[in-house]
Amino acid sequence: MQTENTNYMRHSHRPRRVAAFVAETVNVRQLQTASEALQRHHRRAVLVSDQHALLRGFNGSAEINFAVAETTGDIDPAAHDALVLMDGASRLADSASGLAKRFMEAGKPVVALTGSAGLLSALQGHDVPSGTTASAIVEGQLYEVADSDADWKILDAIAGKLDNEQAARQPAQAGA
Repeated sequence: MQTENTNYMRHSHRPRRVAAFVAETVNVRQLQTASEALQRHHRRAVLVSDQHALLRGFNGSAEINFAVAETTGDIDPAAHDALVLMDGASRLADSASGLAKRFMEAGKPVVALTGSAGLLSALQGHDVPSGTTASAIVEGQLYEVADSDADWKILDAIAGKLDNEQAARQPAQAGA
């Protein structure tokens, strides 16, 4: 009986949202990594792009279609915990950079997974990192991870930071 109550409590609240910016195609492996890392912290990726459309992704030879949930023009950073720039965001660099700036101005972390870390480096005036680098801007500071698990590590670190901030706010809200 205790297990049922624990499961009920764990699933009674909706996962918090993280905007995941994608360009014309979706890197399925990277989206899976992002989704798993975020789910570990009770968050979910919401696909964002320049237009409502079905985007293609490939898993081996199989094509998979993904629906865009929100457009860059309509997204409200206040409704999301963070922004993740997925691989290929540089194909829509102006849009991705503009969205990243909006999230940073709202005080939200911005994460760029491998293949898009150069966008954040450019925003901060740094050299473009290697292709195996993932980065994040948190409170104006640029952080980088460069290894084969860079995407997982940066997402897990940022989601953990968000968890800590959320936990620190809860006692204050409970006393109010």
